[in-house]
Amino acid sequence: MNRLRRNLILILFFALLFSSGIGWFVLQRYFPEHYVSHYPLIPLFFFILGRVDIQLMGKVNNRNPQKSVNIYMIMKLAKFVFCFLVLGLYYLIFGKEHFRDFAMFFAIYYFIYLCLETYFFYRTEKYIKNL
Repeated sequence: MNRLRRNLILILFFALLFSSGIGWFVLQRYFPEHYVSHYPLIPLFFFILGRVDIQLMGKVNNRNPQKSVNIYMIMKLAKFVFCFLVLGLYYLIFGKEHFRDFAMFFAIYYFIYLCLETYFFYRTEKYIKNL
């Protein structure tokens, strides 16, 4: 399980690094008026969220499949609420000057993260079934 966890963390790191590099390049080159100074914090936020997610998936009791699905759904709800709170906090702190741009980039990374998270859950379940 440690090897799988390490591989998933590496996949998460390189996927977010690649997408943030592409995103930064596109923003700087084609849409400089939409660049938000807090843009680098978005991939960092999702990397930390992904690390926590990978660690929690590794600690789930795998003998009861219904329980693992319930925990997975609770984790998804908690992440959604936490992301909503981060957006609300950004709005309260920085106002609505760049909120629309920040929220758009945040949503893009949220969807990238959802794809990665689905892949992580698939790999974890496949690993558990092969035990």
